[in-house]
Amino acid sequence: MRVGQEDIFYNGNKLSEFGDTYSLKKPGVENVGVFFTRGILLDVAAIKGKERLPTGYAITADDLKGALRLASATIRPGDAVLIHTGHGHLWMKDNQESGAGEPGIGLEAARWLTDQKISLVGCDNWALEVVPSKNPERPFEVHQWLLVRHGTYILEAMDLSELAADKAYEFAFVFSPLRLKGATGSPGNPLAIR
Repeated sequence: MRVGQEDIFYNGNKLSEFGDTYSLKKPGVENVGVFFTRGILLDVAAIKGKERLPTGYAITADDLKGALRLASATIRPGDAVLIHTGHGHLWMKDNQESGAGEPGIGLEAARWLTDQKISLVGCDNWALEVVPSKNPERPFEVHQWLLVRHGTYILEAMDLSELAADKAYEFAFVFSPLRLKGATGSPGNPLAIR
């Protein structure tokens, strides 16, 4: 968020106090630590009766609530919520279609997720949120809502197909980002343990 001439990040951190042209000094990914929490799979593709949601479909809070009912689960503070759209089926099969846009959560769904006080949200698409954005003046506003305003971590391009096929809706979730000093993200190998 920009206040006057200053960029302000989560918890009131000012960019001028923690970043320079080379890296981030305070909120770099090396300070995140390991995620070891309960995971919930919300299979939105399944509740819509689709193998893959259409490109540009904005997942709503009601869609997430419907997927939560399918899972017969509740979301607890600190959970990792993973959203299956089916878009990951295109990876390495039709990269042109995959990159042209995607289904994903809209701002209303992001607000609902942060109201649940989750620690992390992940998806099987490349940007988590719907592309193209429903508001062309505010592309990637879901990222701004989750990361900047609420400190909620994001994982993208996850392979959720086996969890969805097995109807594995609750599991232990483990993710250990690489400790890349000053980086804003990290590759990794998230695990769902049942």
